[in-house]
Amino acid sequence: MKAFAGVILAAQLAALAAPAPKKLAIVRMTLAQSEDGTPSAAAEQFVPGETIFFRCEVEGYQKTEKEAIRITYQVDAEDAHGVQLLAPEKGIVETTLSPEDKHWAPKIRYTVIVPPLADSGEYHVLVKVTDELANASVDARATFSVRGREVAPSDTLVVRNFRFQRREEDSQPLKFAAYRPGDAVWARFDMTGYKIAEKNVFDIEYGLEVLTADGSVAYSEPQAAAAKEQPVYPQRYQPGVLNLNMPNDIAKGEYTIVLKVRDNLGKQAIETREKFSIE
Repeated sequence: MKAFAGVILAAQLAALAAPAPKKLAIVRMTLAQSEDGTPSAAAEQFVPGETIFFRCEVEGYQKTEKEAIRITYQVDAEDAHGVQLLAPEKGIVETTLSPEDKHWAPKIRYTVIVPPLADSGEYHVLVKVTDELANASVDARATFSVRGREVAPSDTLVVRNFRFQRREEDSQPLKFAAYRPGDAVWARFDMTGYKIAEKNVFDIEYGLEVLTADGSVAYSEPQAAAAKEQPVYPQRYQPGVLNLNMPNDIAKGEYTIVLKVRDNLGKQAIETREKFSIE
């Protein structure tokens, strides 16, 4: 009788000593600037247009008697407002493990391209994993910060951030919009508040006039540029650029650019005026 009790006690102790089986989990999530690169620091900020490489591993999955596994997953990325950056990516990990795969874990990789005109904010990579053998699912998210251009939103069509530049590639605006005869006048601005239709379609265009000090028209271009697009990610604002080559014999004085923007889908039209001088 004592021997039988000893067997039971030994079995109970062995059960207590055995580690509890792991639950299905998504672990070791990292974001990097290159594939298999060094994980980015939590405080690091990414910029619009940048490519981010996400990876993670899965543990706690179930195996058959023949060491087979079957895991499906979906990965998605969204901005600070919950808007998808691109179409979700789905995949499957289905394989049979060997004795050498004792510490092997399924890996999931995903490439995020930050939209070229992305707003600032906290963005997310969302992962959902399903263990088809255990009929169990688990979700996780990784957060990353984006530092984009600051373009204040508007309910109606407006021009924001108009600035004159000395050269096309300049990052800083001119403090005083003053040029010489023969110079190239560069200007940049942002258009927002236009209608974004189904499937993110928008249709805007702009033209301009250059007025002399007495209000007469020195130059006119009714349609300087147009943008009718259907991006995957909704484009909340659209950058614009102007380039005017001043003749060598242009009269010195003050000039005014009359920028005319049209939202063809929203049936909106606005004008904005900006002054520069030839000295």
